[in-house]
Amino acid sequence: MKFQIECNSFKNNQMCLICNQLFQMSEARLIVCSDEGDGFGDICPECIGMGPYWIKSQLQHFSSSLST
Repeated sequence: MKFQIECNSFKNNQMCLICNQLFQMSEARLIVCSDEGDGFGDICPECIGMGPYWIKSQLQHFSSSLST
């Protein structure tokens, strides 16, 4: 998995991939992608604020649930 950061011109709501909470996207968005570039979903600012190691552990759990 890898991260993709994109500029965002829309102010729509999105569901966080990690905590499943609805949040309003801001000017930039953080998208979790497969190694092939397929997007899995966005991460909310609260989860981003938890730091990279916490995000990594949450995404490892998410990744293992995808493969089962």
